[in-house]
Amino acid sequence: MKKNLDINIAGQLFRVDEDAWEILKHYLDHVSARFRTEQGGDETLGDIEARIAEIFGGGKEPPTLVSKEMVTNMINIMGAPEDYYDDGPASTNKKLYVRKSMYDPNSPSARFGKALSEFFRAFGKAMSAIFRVIAIILGGIFTLVGFLLFFSFVILIFFNNVPFFSSVMEPEMTNVHDLLGIVLSSNTVWPILLLAALVTLLPLAALTWLGIKLIFNIKERFRVMSIVLFVVWIASLCALSVILSLQLSVYSNSRSVEKRLTLEPAPKTLWITTMKKQTDLRYDKHASVEDYRFFVDGTSNRLHVSADLNIYGSENGTGIISVERRASSNSDSEARTNARKIEYNWRLSGDTLYLDEYCSLPAGSRWNGSMIDIDVSLPEGTEVRFLPGISPESLNFNVYAGETPSWKIEDGYPRPIDD
Repeated sequence: MKKNLDINIAGQLFRVDEDAWEILKHYLDHVSARFRTEQGGDETLGDIEARIAEIFGGGKEPPTLVSKEMVTNMINIMGAPEDYYDDGPASTNKKLYVRKSMYDPNSPSARFGKALSEFFRAFGKAMSAIFRVIAIILGGIFTLVGFLLFFSFVILIFFNNVPFFSSVMEPEMTNVHDLLGIVLSSNTVWPILLLAALVTLLPLAALTWLGIKLIFNIKERFRVMSIVLFVVWIASLCALSVILSLQLSVYSNSRSVEKRLTLEPAPKTLWITTMKKQTDLRYDKHASVEDYRFFVDGTSNRLHVSADLNIYGSENGTGIISVERRASSNSDSEARTNARKIEYNWRLSGDTLYLDEYCSLPAGSRWNGSMIDIDVSLPEGTEVRFLPGISPESLNFNVYAGETPSWKIEDGYPRPIDD
């Protein structure tokens, strides 16, 4: 088995097999011996090596493999080592001489060319350093952003139930697994989570790896692995899209059933209190997204959803209370039927509005977008007060201040007032 040797000719890397190296070494040794002691010999040797490198086709990646035939061809072009000698008639010994070169290293054009070459070499090194710094900066940004997003999505997908992490989520989202089981089919929760992890985490991992490569100038390429991971990502994205499309089709049509009550005349102060309270519920699982809270009672197999209260100013000076039951399904008729099945109690007695803090679905029913919207429209100057001990937050009414909140309708909006 022949060995291959890596050699440097005129600053360029070549790979030479063992037979070719023996011939090339013999040639270079003779040429070096000829010009080493002559004035300007180093420059002449440099020119010869540059010409040899040019004949070998240097400057390629990976290094060019020089064969015995290539060395022989080079010698035919450059001339054999003996061509650099001549026999003089006045001496029995061989007299060395150099064939006159057309290149004069001391000429103005040669000095200018050399200076220009040095300038471009220095300029190339400077630009290489600048690009290296830019690559390190971009690599640091890619690595940091990729890692932080990767870490955040891992927490969101797999560790959202941990109290510490759920307390810092924004917007507020707790118990993602249970939330998906409520919104979608419980049998598809883990497949969706795993596919979502692949779809989100693979690009973030690739971004982080790109940053590391830029920082440490890593040249290795794992093309097969990259292709495999890309195919996995595409397959995961397609599978996730299909599953979500099938699961979310039940939300394609939304319909509502509304009950209105006109306040004639509207009370100067409307008091609000609650009947069924969330604190009295017994449930096995709970989840929330922003202001909506879900409670699952495993014993009765029932789902309870928090209500949503909104208070506005009346445009025509008439007080109106509107309670809207809303639900979704594949068809309009079924969506309206689902809305009618929502259980929710409310009533107005004198100047006091009684509301449940949550609505309930029949046993075994899926969520299907079921919710309760309570809209209260009051004339300008009307005061709104919650009875002591009642939290407006339990009805998702968040425009309040103080322990016993109260408002007054001004300019079409409820404004907090001090008691």
